[in-house]
Amino acid sequence: MKTFEMIREADESGVSGIGKVLEGIVFSDGTTIIRWCVKGSPNSTAVYRSFEDFKKIHVDSHPTNRTKFKWTRFKD
Repeated sequence: MKTFEMIREADESGVSGIGKVLEGIVFSDGTTIIRWCVKGSPNSTAVYRSFEDFKKIHVDSHPTNRTKFKWTRFKD
């Protein structure tokens, strides 16, 4: 499994802000769980069938946000 942080350099919607806005984990079967960590907002958690499903909704649909990922891989 791998964990990640999602960092946005811009926020076209004005909702999630910039900087670290989300923490997540990708399990070995591809299941992806995310947790929003935006100051002043509810920290909601969501489950996706794959990282690509999550990315399609929250990253690819907002290209001007200049989103980056910081990955950590756990050793087997």
